[in-house]
Amino acid sequence: MKQPRTTLGVMILLAVCCVPGCATGGGGGGDEQSSSSESSSSVSPTASTGRVLICDTPEPDTGTMNFLASEFAAFGRASRSQQTSGSSRIATVPVYFHVISKGSSFADGEVPDAMLVEQVDILNRAYSGETGGLRTPFRFELAGINRVRNANWHVMSPGSESELEAKQELRIGGADALNIFLVDIVPGGGIEGKILGYASLPVFYGLIAPFDGIVINFNALPGGPLAHYNTGHVTVHEVGHWLGLLHTFQGECDGFFNDLVLDTPAEKTPGQGDFCPLGRDTCPGEGVDPIHNHMTYTADECRTEFTQGQVDFMIFNSTVFRNLFL
Repeated sequence: MKQPRTTLGVMILLAVCCVPGCATGGGGGGDEQSSSSESSSSVSPTASTGRVLICDTPEPDTGTMNFLASEFAAFGRASRSQQTSGSSRIATVPVYFHVISKGSSFADGEVPDAMLVEQVDILNRAYSGETGGLRTPFRFELAGINRVRNANWHVMSPGSESELEAKQELRIGGADALNIFLVDIVPGGGIEGKILGYASLPVFYGLIAPFDGIVINFNALPGGPLAHYNTGHVTVHEVGHWLGLLHTFQGECDGFFNDLVLDTPAEKTPGQGDFCPLGRDTCPGEGVDPIHNHMTYTADECRTEFTQGQVDFMIFNSTVFRNLFL
């Protein structure tokens, strides 16, 4: 049985994430590796550099993790005492796409409506359990497509001025509205490579409401050019963060909090460059790694499921911080 874990660090307002890699640092662990399993008809996420960059996934500080653990436990007790089950209810999330391009071609970020419609359909299939794992109570409804031609905003780094300006100008709705910003994401600090997506966590909504949402590399949309990261599951992963989930490998093997979900086996590091490493066990004695979980870093085709604990944690976060079940 996985035990609660400890994590150190500072409070980060954005859950920066990439599949398979983004800005370097300690969150993802490991060294830079070459991408594997490339398709002859598609390009790898880092084809221009030949490298996959390890993702430095920011995580809440210890105080915030303590707060989440305590509130999650209290939420579960209240639900049981009232004999209610959030999973029996459906929460419909309005989805607003903001297509920020620098020109009129797909290479410039001008993606067609059909890809966005398909992305919403993929979200619904993943969160309804059609791709595997458990059914969640979340459904997604296309609420709007906003197209903006702005070369300065089109290339975006996490926490950059372009991100803050674009979100503050374009974001629509309240805590329950999912805003997806489609841009070309690059790491900051002169680091080469590509980031495929990152999201804001619901616990921080009160602090960063004007900047809430997820940012997706437009090349990672369904049917895009990134081999094994073009089925729409990159967005599924980031929406998981937007609903409160943390990475399955947070805390590695011997932390205290980990991902605050007890039924995701401990995982030391994500499998950089691995397509779908069956039987991988980076934390012996804790169960084989959850390589099929939407919140790890294997290829899109490998990530197909959520666990009951993750469903419960999403219901908690979306009720308390996003008002989705109120």
